[in-house]
Amino acid sequence: MRRGITLLVLLFAILIGMQNKINFVKSDSTIIPEEAIRLRIIPNSNDEKDQELKLKVRDEVINTISKKVKDVDDKDEARIIIYDHLDDINEAVEKVLVENNMDITYYVDYGLTNFPAKVYNNNLYPAGNYESVYIVLGDGRGDNWWCVLFPPLCLVDLAVDEESLSSTPKVEYSFLIVEKIKELFGYK
Repeated sequence: MRRGITLLVLLFAILIGMQNKINFVKSDSTIIPEEAIRLRIIPNSNDEKDQELKLKVRDEVINTISKKVKDVDDKDEARIIIYDHLDDINEAVEKVLVENNMDITYYVDYGLTNFPAKVYNNNLYPAGNYESVYIVLGDGRGDNWWCVLFPPLCLVDLAVDEESLSSTPKVEYSFLIVEKIKELFGYK
């Protein structure tokens, strides 16, 4: 009996270790493509008001740029459009600051930006320098927010209402071995 359990554990360890080679599962999560142009916004602080302002700036900037790149398939073309509309991005940030009676400095740039590592939908996005629109509000000491501006993957985040952003996220627990067995036999 003990030998059977040992063999079973060994088999599962081999399957888990070879997951990338065998590719049991088709991933339905969004993976950031190589040609992505990102958007990164760093708020003044982690104060609730500064974090809310960051999200308002996000919405306005995405609304401004997504209209311009929505039908674009080529990164070089998207790059030129975004670069040519940096003034529009500056105006979008200024608009949000005025609407919210915020008298703080801000900085908008486009180029290579250092991003921290992030895990999203079980995918690790390594830290590194990535092409992006980079916005710093005030002192820029708050937790950053980022997404992919081109191709427009940020639009998914705009579908989330403000109530769900402030509520406690649901946590789902599972066991790796059980999930691998389900994947092996095609169960979800």
